[in-house]
Amino acid sequence: MIYLFFFFCSAEFAQANERDSISVYLVKENWHTGLMIPVNDFTKKTLPVLSHFDDFQYVDIGWGDAQFYQSPGFNIFLALNAILPPTPSVIRIDGYKFPIERVIQWREFAIRFILTKDMFLRMADFINQSFQYNADNEVIISSKEESNSIIYFKSVHYYYFARTCNTWAAEAIQSAGIGIDTFGLVTAKQLYYKLGRFGKILKKFE
Repeated sequence: MIYLFFFFCSAEFAQANERDSISVYLVKENWHTGLMIPVNDFTKKTLPVLSHFDDFQYVDIGWGDAQFYQSPGFNIFLALNAILPPTPSVIRIDGYKFPIERVIQWREFAIRFILTKDMFLRMADFINQSFQYNADNEVIISSKEESNSIIYFKSVHYYYFARTCNTWAAEAIQSAGIGIDTFGLVTAKQLYYKLGRFGKILKKFE
């Protein structure tokens, strides 16, 4: 009886923890590094920009140079321009209508962070402060891709060689209260090895 009591209490506690937490995934695909975040009532409340992605299960949020990010393919000249003088930036959000496991299959690495709701609120505040807003306090759309699953929003930050998409992603994780040193972090490899110690690696960076 005592065993059964503790078994059911433990199971109920685990379910409660699952309900009270948000899983965020740090992922990389080619030149893009981003945060995979579930779309639900809580995340839409804390990240109002997700109102543009009501029909999706997850979004991939990343930050980068405005010209390079919004140009198709890989343009070496825009890439070089992005890392020299500070340049305007955008936040790229891509919506996905299928489970996270399928997304991870296509990524070069994936790390899961289980955040309490308070931790997620702090991260959401960091992301919200990265957007530019108009006079009505609405995010400003820079462009959309034809599929409408990818939208680019203007950002307040400037992109340069010492502050890359990897820096921004690390700072977002750090803002949740995870003790990561982001100084000098500019590459995806640095990001993977520094943050891999704080989350669960679901797909290794080969």
